[in-house]
Amino acid sequence: MSISLRQLRAFVAVAEAGSFSAAAVKLHLTSSALSLLIREMERILNVRVFDRTTRQTVLSQAGAEFYPLAKKVLDDLARAVESTKDLELKKRGTIRVACSPLYSTALLPELLSHYREQYPAIAVNILDSTYQSAMSRVMSGEADIAIMPHRISPPELVQERLFTERIVFICRSDHPLASRQHVTWDQVLKEAIVSVAHEYTTRLQVDLLKYSAKLVLNPQHSVSFVTTALGMVQWKHGVTALPESAISLLPPYGLVARPIKRPSVNRDISLFYKRGIRLTPAALSFREFLSQQSLGNRRLEELS
Repeated sequence: MSISLRQLRAFVAVAEAGSFSAAAVKLHLTSSALSLLIREMERILNVRVFDRTTRQTVLSQAGAEFYPLAKKVLDDLARAVESTKDLELKKRGTIRVACSPLYSTALLPELLSHYREQYPAIAVNILDSTYQSAMSRVMSGEADIAIMPHRISPPELVQERLFTERIVFICRSDHPLASRQHVTWDQVLKEAIVSVAHEYTTRLQVDLLKYSAKLVLNPQHSVSFVTTALGMVQWKHGVTALPESAISLLPPYGLVARPIKRPSVNRDISLFYKRGIRLTPAALSFREFLSQQSLGNRRLEELS
């Protein structure tokens, strides 16, 4: 005969409560029923697990050695049950993702089509956001997670890198530089540049100056959205330099992209979520899905 889970739970409850009566209350059993469970377990083990007196109940030497093993069995079982429940919960629910307009347009639609093949009952709400707005939404609970370029994030947030991508040169197909396999930053900076967002331009300038003090970015036009920049380039207002995720947006505008060298400038894209708050099972499933994807540099390889 083997020891049952009821007997293990009874043994651990008595060991932790220090008395049969307190343990019986916790387990919603009568004292006689609890005593019977312990006696049956002692008979199976052929040892006494408690030393009983009229005043107290303490673990015997054998009981003290058996307690951590019994506790581990029960804890492992509880984790296994919880994990199984989580797997079921991951199949349904809602995820709220704060994401920059570029990645919500060029990256998420493709990813969601594959994600929904695995989790068709989970709804994903995309919240187009600037970086500051995305961080505020995650911290306030309005969004479960955010997908944004790497930043020094607030201590209240966890940041996990998803992938790295390069900045590419974008121009009309009839532009003189379009015929080249790649271009240099010296060549790009001689053009009329359409810049996207002040923060993006500032970070790009910092990266260029790390390579050479001569690489100074002086945009001729500054816009807020990637699609606006592409429209400006389409109508011959200049060229632009954007993360390679923008490549999927180029065909309707008649634009092309080329790798930029000397230097190659990269951008890390990260997943953000609130520290100390357990993600919902649905959000956990999306986080795990993202970690399994081969993201970054997929489109650039086609250009190189």
